[in-house]
This record gives sequence, C-alpha cells and structure tokens, in this order.
Amino acid sequence: MRASELLLIAGTAVFALVLCVQSTDFQYFSRQGFGPGFVPMNFAILTLLLAGYLLIKARLKADGPFLPEKLGERLKAAAPALLAALLLFAGTALMAFGSVLAPLYAVMVVISLAFLGHGLVRALVLNAVTLAAIYAIFSLWLNIPVV
Repeated sequence: MRASELLLIAGTAVFALVLCVQSTDFQYFSRQGFGPGFVPMNFAILTLLLAGYLLIKARLKADGPFLPEKLGERLKAAAPALLAALLLFAGTALMAFGSVLAPLYAVMVVISLAFLGHGLVRALVLNAVTLAAIYAIFSLWLNIPVV
C-alpha cells in the first residue's frame, strides 16, 4: 500500500471525526423534521464508513506488506513539517483564549528558527517587526481588532 493512500484515508477519517464531533452541537431532529445536525452527522458517518471501506479494500488488494516500506524513514523526514503543522494547530487553538498575535508570534519564531535557519535574535526581531506591521495595518488602519 502506498503512503499516499494511507495519508488520504487517514485524512478522510480525521475530517469525518471532526465533522462528527462538531455536528453534535446541532439538533439531529426538530419539530418539523430533520434538524440542522442531520446532514453533517450522516455525512460524517458515511465518510467514516467510506474510509473504513477504502482501508479494507486496499489491504485486500495489497500483495506486499500493508504499510509501505521505509515508512519510518519517511515519517522521520516529514517530522519537521508535521511538527510545524501541529504548532500551527496549537497556536490557532490558543487564539481562542484571547490574543491572536501572541500565538502567531510564537509560531512564526519557531518556523523562522527551524526552517529558515535564522538565529534566535534575528528571528525574534524580524517576527516582532512583522507582527507590528500586521497590527498597524489591521488594528490601526483597517479597524479590525487582532488583539
């Protein structure tokens, strides 16, 4: 089985699980009939079933090993990108507690250090200047609150 197939199936399953959890906030039925949660919940369940079907079908069709060869090496090579994505998700989740700029600054500094090869002082200064420009444009000029 190819790594791209596994990634597609895993991504589809995660999407369906998030949709399923989010759709529980809506009523499944209402007095008139189907509620606003009916379509997303059923779509999430069908998508999970589809992901399971694709996984079983791919396993039955695979002649060799189920997991791709050298999967560990591929995951090790993809670790920085996966960690950056995880950091972005964590930063986005922290934005719910108030400021948008503080988590964004932390994410930008880590990405600047890890991927751009900047030193610590350079990463801190460049990202502070960038966020100051973002604050000036959105909050002061366009009157869109970002804090």
